[in-house]
Amino acid sequence: MLHQEFELSRQRAMEMRTEVGRNRLEARLHKARHQEAKGSLSEEINLPKGLFARSAAFATALFR
Repeated sequence: MLHQEFELSRQRAMEMRTEVGRNRLEARLHKARHQEAKGSLSEEINLPKGLFARSAAFATALFR
């Protein structure tokens, strides 16, 4: 009886690890797709990075 409970617990832990791994993979794929879409938008705008950073810093300072 105790051995069966141990095996069930062990099997459940293995299933949970598999599910967590799958969720992490899905999250990484989603993040990559999101960054890819975001990157293509920033490439279309084609602003110099320094200008964008200064503008963002200025806007942040205004709203503080």
